[in-house]
Amino acid sequence: MAHSSPISAYADAQSLLVRLEERRRLSPVRFPLRTRMRIAERQALARLDNLPLHDDDLLIDGRGSVQTSGFDLSHGRHAIGSAIELDAILNDSMVLLQWLGAIADPAITASSTWQRAVPDMLDTVAGWQQDIATLPPSPPLLHGAQMARLWRERAPAGRGDLVYSLLIGDRWGPGCWDGSAGGLIALGLERNALPWKNARGEQLESIWLDAVGTGAQMHLDLEVRLRAYAARAAQFINSRKRPGRLKDVLSLAMSRPRISSKDVAKALNLTVAGAIKLLSIATDAGLLIERTGQASYRSYAIPVTAPSEAGSRMRPDPFPTSPARLDWSDDDELGFI
Repeated sequence: MAHSSPISAYADAQSLLVRLEERRRLSPVRFPLRTRMRIAERQALARLDNLPLHDDDLLIDGRGSVQTSGFDLSHGRHAIGSAIELDAILNDSMVLLQWLGAIADPAITASSTWQRAVPDMLDTVAGWQQDIATLPPSPPLLHGAQMARLWRERAPAGRGDLVYSLLIGDRWGPGCWDGSAGGLIALGLERNALPWKNARGEQLESIWLDAVGTGAQMHLDLEVRLRAYAARAAQFINSRKRPGRLKDVLSLAMSRPRISSKDVAKALNLTVAGAIKLLSIATDAGLLIERTGQASYRSYAIPVTAPSEAGSRMRPDPFPTSPARLDWSDDDELGFI
């Protein structure tokens, strides 16, 4: 979306981040929303790293935390969703490189590989930190764009620096709000497909702000779709005399890319036969879609997909006020083990 001035572009991006933070806190589908946001951002970063993640690589626990299997070789995977102090980015080279996974940390069981020796990386990061100190003062979203550019130019790690630059820039900008796990900007850059890697100055800042807005809008669109699905699911459940554990099955499906009878049986302490029966009921009602087309080892997903296009900024919300609280959307009730 074209803006009349950089100020309006910044205000647009920041207002979308504020709206997203509000939805993450107050949405009746906030639990599956947070999980699916983490998945989307992690996958966007992996695709930009030319190492796309498959659904089978994703490991989601009962709290909605997203990790990946040992088959995930993408860079920066340990930093996604993990915290680092902004001061450490500016002043502590070792902590920063450990956060990114470029240097093995005792707390990280699977360390990354790198091309440069550790002392060389530390020296280069120190030079990058000196470069940042010379940047003129600017708001966080714009400052993050320039920090990411300077990282790519110096390439301290030698491998994975493109993803590392995005993680740093995201942490400095959208990560300051509670609206990104580290890949919101990557999501927007991927969708917009603008020439950002070699952009500089105002062109880079314009592309960066547009990516922030696009990524946030994609998450907001997802929230609307999840709410619509949840309302339809609630209507179906309330229409049944004996819904049984159907509510729990759909809650589980909303927070994962796909589920199987084995997943349902384990999470809800059911027999596999009982899980299959519930999945069949939801599938017949159109609330789940069978994805494999097989007679066995089937997997299911809710019929909610990512938006087909980025669309315009600040689109009207079809649910301007939150609907009646969905009884399965409470964080405590979704704590599957």
